[in-house]
Amino acid sequence: MSDYPVVLVVDDDASTQRLLVAVLKHPGLKHRAAGDGREALAIIAAENPAAVILDLLMPEVDGFEVLRQLSARAPRMLSRVIVITAAMGPRVDDCRELHQVWSFFRKPMDIDQLSASLIACLAASEEKAGRGSTHGALPRP
Repeated sequence: MSDYPVVLVVDDDASTQRLLVAVLKHPGLKHRAAGDGREALAIIAAENPAAVILDLLMPEVDGFEVLRQLSARAPRMLSRVIVITAAMGPRVDDCRELHQVWSFFRKPMDIDQLSASLIACLAASEEKAGRGSTHGALPRP
């Protein structure tokens, strides 16, 4: 349905980005895509997407910096972020913002779990905004 909210996919790996976009297209969700954190932050500022699927490991401006910027400039947006990553170790463990995101998946992720988490995130986002169901019924995972 064309009136669904927009989901931003942020990943520098083209094949992963295509997979995630396909996951969004299957139930008819609208999407935008960004290949790096700088582009993602610009899209978030301009368009305020309903949810963000964010990779952490990217060159230049990585997902950790995106989370820090969101925490500083748009903290409510953190609760609409779904992190997907292969990152491990102290950098992940020490990232305070990861405790505020909607969900966290390690690559390779289970697509069905990711889809279910995304639909729940979008529904919660609509509810928190007090819009109820301005986009009609969200697709089922």
